[in-house]
Amino acid sequence: MKKFSAIVLSGFISFLFFSCSENVVLENGHFRYEISGKGKNLHFIDKATGIDYLLKDTVSYCSYITEKGKKYLSTSIYYKENNLVIEFGDKGKTAKIQIVEKSDHISFKVLGADEQIDSLTFLNIPLNLEGMPSEPFAACALSMNLFTQVDQLPALQTHLKASCYRRFGIGQANVSLVGVPRECILPVIRNVMGGAKEVPRSTAGGAWAIDSKEGYGSYLMNFGSLTCETVDEWIDMCSGLGFTQIDSHGGGDFFKFGDFELNREKWPNGWDDFKTINEQLHQNGISSIFHTYAFFIDKSSKYVSPVPHKDLAYFSSFTLSEPLGAGDTEITVEEPTEDISTIKGFFTNNSTTLRIGDELIEFKEVTKTPPYKFTKCKRGAKGTKISSHQNGEKAFHLKEKFGRFVPGPETDLFDEIARNTAEIVNKCNFDGLYFDAIDGGDLLDGIDNLWYYGSKFIFEVAKHLERPVGMEMSTMYHHFWHYRSRWQAYDRPMRGYKKFIDIHAATIKSSENVHGACRNHSFIVNKYAESENGSILLPLHLGWWGNQTWNPPQVEPTFTDDIEYLCCKMIGNNAGMSMLGGADKETLEKYPVFGRLANIIRQYEDLRHRNYFNDSIKSLLRKPDKEFTLFQQEDGEWNFKPVAYQKHKVLGLGHGTARWAVHNEFEAQPVRLRIEPLMSVGDYDGLENIVLAEPSETGSFSNKWAAGGVMGELDISDEKTPAGETAFNFVANKQGSSPQKGSWVCFEKKFEPVLDLEGNKALGIWVKGDGNGQLLNIRLESPEHISFGARGDHYIKVDFNGWEYFELVEIESAETSNYNWPGKAGLALYDSYRHTLDFKKIDKIQLWYNNLPHDKEVKCLIGSVKALPMIPVVFENPSLTIGNEKIVFPVSMEAGMYLEFNSPSDCKLYSPEGKPIKEITVEGMVPSLAPGENEVHFSCESQSEGNVRAQVTIIGTGKPIIARK
Repeated sequence: MKKFSAIVLSGFISFLFFSCSENVVLENGHFRYEISGKGKNLHFIDKATGIDYLLKDTVSYCSYITEKGKKYLSTSIYYKENNLVIEFGDKGKTAKIQIVEKSDHISFKVLGADEQIDSLTFLNIPLNLEGMPSEPFAACALSMNLFTQVDQLPALQTHLKASCYRRFGIGQANVSLVGVPRECILPVIRNVMGGAKEVPRSTAGGAWAIDSKEGYGSYLMNFGSLTCETVDEWIDMCSGLGFTQIDSHGGGDFFKFGDFELNREKWPNGWDDFKTINEQLHQNGISSIFHTYAFFIDKSSKYVSPVPHKDLAYFSSFTLSEPLGAGDTEITVEEPTEDISTIKGFFTNNSTTLRIGDELIEFKEVTKTPPYKFTKCKRGAKGTKISSHQNGEKAFHLKEKFGRFVPGPETDLFDEIARNTAEIVNKCNFDGLYFDAIDGGDLLDGIDNLWYYGSKFIFEVAKHLERPVGMEMSTMYHHFWHYRSRWQAYDRPMRGYKKFIDIHAATIKSSENVHGACRNHSFIVNKYAESENGSILLPLHLGWWGNQTWNPPQVEPTFTDDIEYLCCKMIGNNAGMSMLGGADKETLEKYPVFGRLANIIRQYEDLRHRNYFNDSIKSLLRKPDKEFTLFQQEDGEWNFKPVAYQKHKVLGLGHGTARWAVHNEFEAQPVRLRIEPLMSVGDYDGLENIVLAEPSETGSFSNKWAAGGVMGELDISDEKTPAGETAFNFVANKQGSSPQKGSWVCFEKKFEPVLDLEGNKALGIWVKGDGNGQLLNIRLESPEHISFGARGDHYIKVDFNGWEYFELVEIESAETSNYNWPGKAGLALYDSYRHTLDFKKIDKIQLWYNNLPHDKEVKCLIGSVKALPMIPVVFENPSLTIGNEKIVFPVSMEAGMYLEFNSPSDCKLYSPEGKPIKEITVEGMVPSLAPGENEVHFSCESQSEGNVRAQVTIIGTGKPIIARK
């Protein structure tokens, strides 16, 4: 019989409050959480405003369990012997929770649960908060020990959820629930975590990070050239960029991951030399970051060679069914080998290495049927000793990723590597740690347990640090936040720089916790880019950057406006960046453009660190797609002008793209521009061409994907192309709810064996359009383990009727973000902007539609798709006409060069490396850009065989924005 109809828990369950309901109420001075007697969430109220922040869109329950794969919701909750008891399902399963109310949080500690329970989610409160700094109320669940999993990152959460697992321990799982005014959240987290005795404390990250200058710095990356002899050069390089940090990234001939053995040829005194280097850096105001591959182990480390450590992790073990002699190259085992793969790649979880006793053996092939064998074996791999082995001995298939092994996660070696890490930081007085590759921790025990083992490793490092240091990681879980000093350094893009920067700036303010995992790019940018910060409340970082020069068709050159765009976003977000290199004297001499870019970065960094501009200007600089240029006024003050760089690709002098419209949003002004000759392609009928897809092989295509409500067919048309060839008939329609720019269908053909297109990187294709506006995408791909998902997209907008011939060269970049595409969630952003095809190994071609109109059939006829060679084209006397005014540039240009015109007295031709070739004296009138629409016409002269292709960028500039003060 129920004695009380309502329970309010306060203090240490110190008094009871009665009402006429069966509800349980947990509250402190800031919030009130109410649950029905049957476990249903009722309210989560901010007591200061009376606003109920519980998400009411769906019914939710305070707790649930899983048992043998089935989920059971809470069905009853009541108070017994100073604890909450929660019952689940109809089997009488229970969990007992101790509740302790304090002034700034409420503690939930699991005292026990039925032994059959596999997992217990003992806190589950979905909220209608967005988790953004602009909201007046903040809520957060904080894990108080290693084995309590909280899904969301601190500090501003939208779903308060905590779970524990039989595997790691259910009893004593502990979470603190916080709900306070937004401005109080970080001080409260500091106080709460001060009581988390099982979570090593760091005052260099998490709730302290936003007040530490270290998180706002920019760093130059060192891959092994920073020595006692070169330290002065590195200090000069930092000065040249305005940077205050150096990140020393191990691997290669620098230091080994795992045992951290330093190359004695460069550092004769080992880490004592690096301690001296760091002292000199500190004297010059430069901090130093130790960059490791977390728990990964180089194959040349002492844990592998000459005697492999017994704690090296393995996928599975096999039993020798026959003795193995020292000269044998086949290993016969009892267990099936049919699931063993020999495919390896940098991001692939697989190895071709066995450990038998103290010997490592590398195999090339395996049998799929009995007798099960590893064949074509290399004995004594990695310097281990070749030995004989008896039948019955175990062969361990070692775990590998990123070209490296890992320790077992529950072994002494796992802890030893963590202690090694802390020892180096302590010995050399490093100021920061970068745990790269920790996102590959799924190798340890699956993706579902990475949160636990990744945190276990960081805890072990933190416990042995003599002083807190800032940390970064290549992924993020709840516990990581307490050590993280900034957020988060994406890898460098290879193209579409400005769009990538916007996506990056927006994504780091969302709750996304994986590098490059942003998928709906436009939505993310529109929602978050202009925000000052995001839910994680850490200093922001705009990532690793590497300037590029001419390298078609996948890499776009970096120009001054790309760098200004990046630097403006850095000031707007008060975010640092990281240079992968390119600042040393030799590189600057080889690529003069890099020196000009470095000067821009240095000036912007100086102003950012001086907090030179006010919040209103910073807000303007954060706006996506808005460009600004820095200039110094006559009074010496720095200011910005809005600018617009409008790129346009001319696909031939006789092509319609040679005339186009440019919208000038500013006042009338003389035109400024950039001209880039692009690569042309060989003839469609050339003997060196490679046919990738022809209609006679329609049956080799399979329907790979289709969005909801989209139907597509690919067959053979009776109509011939203008080249006299048979054509594909590609038909599709959309009748479902998929958004227009996410209405896609795909047909795929695989190449076995893979094709070598190194000499044929362009495509030629005849298309008959229907004018319905759909997007046709011809995509090439390399095997996943080689290209990591790179998308070799080539877009054709079907806004034309009848037959047209297309030469497709450059891989799509920024345009890809205007559409939604399917694919793996992991690195969807990198697939489009960072990763590159291996043209020597192309394994598939795909024909896509997207942007389908609703309830209307679209149809294209497509001729054979041919891979063509790229060829350089030389053209002379390029000209630009706007209205009746024509300007001519009397110069000869070839692909890779570029011309920049700012005024008649400032017009230069540059080499692909950015070296000024000559000053140009223009002919004719300088055209004027009128406000609004302007018709532009590009022309030139050429004797080359290929079609003239060029990219022309029209530049407009507005008036200075308001003063900074």
